[in-house]
Amino acid sequence: MLLQNPALAQLVIPKADKPPQLKDYRQPDNIPATAGVEIKQFVQNTPHEGSAPSYATKAYLSYDQENLYTIFVAHANPKHLIARHSRRENNGGEDFVLLQIDTFKDGQRAFVFYVTPLGVQADSSYIEGKEEDFDFDTQWRTEGELTEFGYIVKIAIPFKSLRFANGDKQEWGLSVARYIPEFTEFITWPLISKQQPTLVNQFGTVVINERIAEQRNYHVNPYLFSGKDKFLTNIDKQGKKYVGFVQQQKTQLGLDAKYVWNNSVTVDLTLNPDFSDVESDEPQVLVDKRFETLFPEKRPFFLENSGFFKTPLPLFFSRRIVEPDAGLRVTGRQNQFALGGMMMDDVSEPAAGKAHIGLVRGQVDFGQTGNLGLLFSKRSQADQANSVAGADFRLTPLANWIFTGQFAKSQSKQHQNKHEGENQNNKQTNNNDHLAYVEAIYGSRALTYSGKYTDIGQQFDARLGFIPRTDIKQNEQQANYTWFGAPGDWILTQELKATLTHTDNQQGQFQDQKNHLLYTLKAKQANTFTIEAVQQSDNLNNQKVKTAGWLIGWHTRTLPELVSTIKLGQRQAPNYQFVDPAVLSGDARNAQLKIKWLFGRHVRLDASYIWNDLRHAKGTVYLDRLARFNLAYQFDNYWGASLIMDYHSLSANQTWSSLKNEKSLNTNLQLRYVLSPGSSVYLGYVDRQENIGLFHDEHGLVQARPTNQLSLHTGKRVFIKLSHLF
Repeated sequence: MLLQNPALAQLVIPKADKPPQLKDYRQPDNIPATAGVEIKQFVQNTPHEGSAPSYATKAYLSYDQENLYTIFVAHANPKHLIARHSRRENNGGEDFVLLQIDTFKDGQRAFVFYVTPLGVQADSSYIEGKEEDFDFDTQWRTEGELTEFGYIVKIAIPFKSLRFANGDKQEWGLSVARYIPEFTEFITWPLISKQQPTLVNQFGTVVINERIAEQRNYHVNPYLFSGKDKFLTNIDKQGKKYVGFVQQQKTQLGLDAKYVWNNSVTVDLTLNPDFSDVESDEPQVLVDKRFETLFPEKRPFFLENSGFFKTPLPLFFSRRIVEPDAGLRVTGRQNQFALGGMMMDDVSEPAAGKAHIGLVRGQVDFGQTGNLGLLFSKRSQADQANSVAGADFRLTPLANWIFTGQFAKSQSKQHQNKHEGENQNNKQTNNNDHLAYVEAIYGSRALTYSGKYTDIGQQFDARLGFIPRTDIKQNEQQANYTWFGAPGDWILTQELKATLTHTDNQQGQFQDQKNHLLYTLKAKQANTFTIEAVQQSDNLNNQKVKTAGWLIGWHTRTLPELVSTIKLGQRQAPNYQFVDPAVLSGDARNAQLKIKWLFGRHVRLDASYIWNDLRHAKGTVYLDRLARFNLAYQFDNYWGASLIMDYHSLSANQTWSSLKNEKSLNTNLQLRYVLSPGSSVYLGYVDRQENIGLFHDEHGLVQARPTNQLSLHTGKRVFIKLSHLF
């Protein structure tokens, strides 16, 4: 056991006379004297915390006036080392190294930079208490090279790509790490212990004993999208409705601009934002869902610095801004204070006029990991207005405990004009309601616990947030315990997790309850076995519907080049889209198969198939099938091509379910060049086929009706998209 002293001394990063070169690190026993400060005391985070790594890894840090440099020298077994050309942020399960930097030394947030052996990048931002945000993108440079002993990687991060406080010297929190998939092993410096519930405050301390000069830092990122569409749509002509094909040419110009002042305050401007509609979403099972499903944001303007506006329950969800034409955002930090503000117009509903949107959130940090935030948002359009004011906090008063809370109030106003003869009555309706959320988390290496309580009023309305469910008083308890295998054992960990959720409405009436038990076994060669059991009760049509079932899964790296996941399940399930009250539930079956197959250094195949059905004693309620096929060829780290085919088939008995029958096949061909975030070229072709046939009605107008064949091409697009970051 090689445990580290948590009281680490500061590491001073030296200034480099010239940028480091990979060629100088090809002989690990002959590293240049000017390599910078050396870090070699890596230890395991998983699977055996505190143990020595399976392979040696070293990191060297230095800087000059413009960049922070990190060189990794990583030993590996060439027979098991997977190194591929792939798209940015699309790791296929390779070995990788990463650098994490807490530039404000606040112990709460960090920039994270990932690099594979061939230099493929991924970056993210991390905020304690929130999920790691891979939508964050910034400008940095990487190189990677395979060697006889393993591989070497170079990272060069411009200081203008980071945000930090000005001063005569810089004192940052920093961690370096590596993932070794051969042993499912994650190693770090310093030791990041799972015995603590937070991560960033465990970083080591590094110092740059020099003022980093303020640099001219502005970005201009124009883009051009041009496409030609042909699609089937509804047409109204002289009061008679029919369907027909429409062709249109769409050309759109847009611009994102950025200015960074004093290395810590960022001003962003957007005109006609980039919608990034060249990428297709990963398939999600949407059939028979009771509440709204979250689809992630893709527009670059909304992705950067989105962490400034995040709250425990999301009171701001940028996809609520559907079609903005212009917007301004200001974000910045100074000492323990952070502030973000946004103004934008949404023109998605021309008949109703522009929607004017304003948002501001401030946060103050205290202690090592505590903070208090305030948020206010407003959306006004024509005679409607909606505003939300809220506060949230995070406290760590006790070792291993985290307390989080949020309180908010919404107000909605709508003016209604009623004409009665010559008299006009003006009426204004006002709705006000509340949101409250508290959570307590205990974390140690083996045992974690979280207790949540959510109280949302029936009239609570956050037009700019993602609050899919209101009128609830919900209590959730979750605990999990982990058993760790000994070094050398095939079994790495075993985990048992229990979750109990109970929901009433504001009047205390029962809504639903769910008891969920999950057993997970993790073993070598990336083998993971899961067994789930669930019991559930739902209030449907004023009846208490009880259901139960099971799900088993196996995730494995059968070969170094092949990763697969299989899931099979069966249970009684609610029929949320019921039509006949006699069919409120049925027997549900679920099957999933996902594979990721890597062919050499350039070809990758991702395929998935999801099968769901719901059956009743009277017959099948619905049968839902999803399939996705993604074949990609990556010429190098920048040029790539792909063929994506998405198939969806839903058959429903409308006597028992309000779901609609549909069948579709989407084909997407794409050639792309992605130099860096903001600089890219996409050429693409999209084709949609549906089970629709066309026929003439008694008026001679064309109408559509379902068929059993995917014979009609209902939508086609050819497009080009160009963007460049200046």
